Amino acid sequence: MNKKEKMYLIIVILLLVILIFKSFYLDEYKPLTKDEEIFKEYVEKIGYEKYKGFLYKNNLASFRVVSIKKIDDKGKSIIEKKNGNDNGYERVEIKGKYKAKIRKYLFHFLPYGEDGVLSRK
Repeated sequence: MNKKEKMYLIIVILLLVILIFKSFYLDEYKPLTKDEEIFKEYVEKIGYEKYKGFLYKNNLASFRVVSIKKIDDKGKSIIEKKNGNDNGYERVEIKGKYKAKIRKYLFHFLPYGEDGVLSRK
């Protein structure tokens, strides 16, 4: 390997380390309010129901909630929240309308797509 090829290899490895750090530590959204926490749990439930393909079953792909925004302060959104230790769900009202962004990852660090979820239409 000549000097230029070594430099390219070092840059690629450095960028890969930065991508892995970003994907594992910076992308996960931390809820600020109780309503956002409830909505994040609801979005994760929807994600587990929606993404059931080969890659997800074999743990080669994953998803994370990367952002939640409050779109509207008016009205209420009715969502399902996990009911304690049971496998059942209960309906909960949260104030306003929320939008969440789900990012899909291949091998848990390589982003390959995004989806959006609304609390109500």
